[in-house]
Amino acid sequence: GGMYVLLGDFTGHGLPAAIGAMPASETFYGMTKKGFTIEEILKEINKKLKTILPVGVFCCCCMIDLDFRKSMAKAWIGGLPDIFIYRKETKSIQPISSRHLPLGVLSNEKFNTEIQVLELAEGDRIYLWSDGIHEAENPNGGMFGTERLEQIFKESTNPENLFDDIKRG
Repeated sequence: GGMYVLLGDFTGHGLPAAIGAMPASETFYGMTKKGFTIEEILKEINKKLKTILPVGVFCCCCMIDLDFRKSMAKAWIGGLPDIFIYRKETKSIQPISSRHLPLGVLSNEKFNTEIQVLELAEGDRIYLWSDGIHEAENPNGGMFGTERLEQIFKESTNPENLFDDIKRG
């Protein structure tokens, strides 16, 4: 009746950014399979990353627990741009902002697992992304930016086409 979703974006590029990907994904899949809560999973991933990552390398992350039976989601966002909930009934977007530091920055004693509870209605959609979409450049070197992304959401007439609209944007 539910699903966990995790989106992580490590600082840097290439091998240095990939150092934490395996331990993070192994922890996520292993603990999910055993039925741990998102708070427990996040705390364990944070502990591992804090131990193995070099100073200055961390994982911006969003983890969501979707509960289809209760029509709700629990979200933890650390260091990523706002996620959007597309509200089908009003055809509007509701931004949900990060409230936490990225994974691997704080010790587990200081790490905050407080989640945001999001009520959902049938047909609502949750969109998440890393900062890559905001930093993408057009052929003239102009950045895509947050305002442009929000505008595409507002102008889109069909949520089924949003990804295509963003790519064209």
